[in-house]
Amino acid sequence: MEDERIFEPVITSGSPQEIGAAFGRVNASSVQTHLREFMELCAREKLDDMQVVEKSHPGLQIVRTVAPWWEIEMDAIADAAGVAPDLYRAFCIGKYRRLFFGSAECTSYAATGSYIPFSGTSFHKSRDNVSRLQCAFVRRIEDSTQQIYAWCGTSDTSDPTTMMFVNEQGLAGAADTGGRTDDFRGEGLMNTFGLRYVAETCRDCHEAADTLREWSDLGYYAGGNSKTNWMFSDTAGTILRAVQGNHSIEAKFTTEGIVTNCERRLLEPTLLRQSGYLDAVALSEASRIKSVSMPSTISSMSADCVANDPQHLTCAWFGLGRPTRAPYLPLFVASRTVPRAMLDGSLYRRSFPSRATTADLRKLERTWKTWVDDCLQQAHTLISAGHSNDIADLTEQVTDACVRDAFANMMGEA
Repeated sequence: MEDERIFEPVITSGSPQEIGAAFGRVNASSVQTHLREFMELCAREKLDDMQVVEKSHPGLQIVRTVAPWWEIEMDAIADAAGVAPDLYRAFCIGKYRRLFFGSAECTSYAATGSYIPFSGTSFHKSRDNVSRLQCAFVRRIEDSTQQIYAWCGTSDTSDPTTMMFVNEQGLAGAADTGGRTDDFRGEGLMNTFGLRYVAETCRDCHEAADTLREWSDLGYYAGGNSKTNWMFSDTAGTILRAVQGNHSIEAKFTTEGIVTNCERRLLEPTLLRQSGYLDAVALSEASRIKSVSMPSTISSMSADCVANDPQHLTCAWFGLGRPTRAPYLPLFVASRTVPRAMLDGSLYRRSFPSRATTADLRKLERTWKTWVDDCLQQAHTLISAGHSNDIADLTEQVTDACVRDAFANMMGEA
């Protein structure tokens, strides 16, 4: 029998201090380990603690300008994890792509128009990177002075930003590494911060494009010496693909078809065979072909961006681990907690290794899909009766049941 503590609900809704403290307590070990590794890297580059903090100051000033609640949350994570807040802030700002020193991964795709079975878009990202514990979560920052949208996302267990998201407006997005660029500069914020900012402030692809341009014009974006491939999709049926360098951005909008951020063998034919039926389930299944599900694939998300009441009914499916051995579990934007196993890396460890076959995973996911469909139908009923505040209890119960079922049927390390 599993230790019940891995299923306990962890708060992901509230003030930045509350959310940060909960995340830091659950992931203290990861925060300490990853910060130590980062500082060892900095030491090899001849930077002492004071110099590391100093190099983070330009990025921190941007944080204080655009989203001051991030600093509050980061400090709460650091305090709860028992690390120095100034070093943890520097770690968050400088950890990706060797920003302080200067140094194509991931697969995203989306479908719209006649290619999907509803009005809106469907969206997917698979993340390829160094194998680190992965988490999935809801972030619902409550601040009476700010309009901050709730969103679902995934990241390393030490990181308050995100690699992919869908928010309560039904906007989904991802930031992937693109081609090389020679105009590196070591200031600004990496694309994970930009992605979180879009998640918390934008309603659709056009607002996302405006934000990307603004960050480029103001020098907030720092892409290292790799460009960023952005992908977004919304409830209006629009897909945005943008390629951004340190000083330029090229954006393209699509309202009919399939959009991919890079070439992957057999991906487009696999998707085209299901034209008209490309919902989140179909996109998740496509991620299991060999060219997408690779040894370096560590997390994935699929979501349907449907116009009907997205703040209450949006469900994202997260795979923590390689898709050929990790099931996609549902997480709802309406939820206010997540099971600890989704937040502390336990679910990721469970799939690494796992003796569950792809057929086993599909069977589990079919069962969970019926639970999700029933949940969404009950949510419709609650909305009609004027009891939308009760939806979070319902969605949290479904996610909890799916996580427990996953642990009961996957044989990896808990």
